[in-house]
Amino acid sequence: MVRFVHAADLHLDAAFGGVDAGDERVAAALLRSTLDALDAVVTTCIDGGAEFLVIAGDLHNRADRSLRAELAFQRAMRRLDAAGIGAFVALGNHDPADGWSAGLELPPSVAVFSHREVERREVIRDGELRCAVYGRSFPRRVVTDNLARGFARRPEDPLAVAVLHANVGQRPGWDDYAPCSVEDLRAAGMDYWALGHVHVPGPISERPPIVYSGSTQGLDPSEDGPRGCFLVELDESGARLEFVETAAVLWRRVAVDLAPVSSLEGVRDAVLAACESVRGWSGGRPVVARLELGGRSPVHAELRRPGVLADLTVDLRDAQLGAEPWIWIDRLRDATRPAVDLERLGREDGLLGDLVRLAASWTGEPELAGSIVDEALSQVRAQLGLQEEVEARPSAIVERARDLCLDLLGSEAE
Repeated sequence: MVRFVHAADLHLDAAFGGVDAGDERVAAALLRSTLDALDAVVTTCIDGGAEFLVIAGDLHNRADRSLRAELAFQRAMRRLDAAGIGAFVALGNHDPADGWSAGLELPPSVAVFSHREVERREVIRDGELRCAVYGRSFPRRVVTDNLARGFARRPEDPLAVAVLHANVGQRPGWDDYAPCSVEDLRAAGMDYWALGHVHVPGPISERPPIVYSGSTQGLDPSEDGPRGCFLVELDESGARLEFVETAAVLWRRVAVDLAPVSSLEGVRDAVLAACESVRGWSGGRPVVARLELGGRSPVHAELRRPGVLADLTVDLRDAQLGAEPWIWIDRLRDATRPAVDLERLGREDGLLGDLVRLAASWTGEPELAGSIVDEALSQVRAQLGLQEEVEARPSAIVERARDLCLDLLGSEAE
């Protein structure tokens, strides 16, 4: 039996675009988070009694490595080496072999796999071959060859681990780099496949274990699930996996129902309660949160007043940054609706009833709604010289327009 840690997609020194990190403490924590996650991976290796660490690609965030990231990695590998733990690294599409590197000296216990061919390395303890580790790096950013077909286990290996950055089974949402199938991986005869590229952790096959470790730190608000690495116990009977969370900063998207809320003070209280729930979930780690206010609420019209949502966001940010662990409200979005009975209005005569019935007829026919929205927006784009497409569903735009009309037609819509 061997114990090792499987990590991937550390993206050291990644920038966090699209985040309104206006507070210096929040900005510093985000910039440091990927490096802190690396330290957590090393701690997992040491505390977990691992014999080695494998990194399945995208150790760095860009082909031309950040010197800050390289220095951090050098320190981490020296710490591992001092604990008698080796490391095997395969380069991925973000840090291919043709990128720039400062060429910092790493301990001899660290091996970076060749980008020209599949390379085999041995894990030896007390003169005994414990395990063979196979891997191949990306020579350049875009690799469309099936690299998995170059892997083949030698018969003398007591255990064999393979390390690869790849899209297995054409996973949607991820670039189809080094594309291969589960059958390609099984054909190599390995005992464990340590994969990188897909940031969501979990096995995609049990026999043999074919596993994505996911990213060690969520890189944007969409990566709000668990982030970490796997501590693996491997023997001839299979693998036992323990997921260890390593993220230094967490992301969270929260829906806040304001249907029962009738005042702006109640809105603030509801958001504070939601933040306390997030704080309890975070396990003591800071959180960057995006909150969406929803529901048919009497306070809808107040939230739509100019400046109200912005002022509320500033006040809530101050409150949450003063607590431990802090929560940074990246966005507070109003998606509330007027507190009106649409079914009753739809049965009534008059302008409001006509409005509700017209909107319902459009949203009931997606193609009709799409053509109406496209026609309306094309005029706006032409006037403003815009080329962007609207991502929202046409029916959602129609519903929002209906609610805006109900707002503008007066507060006595009921």
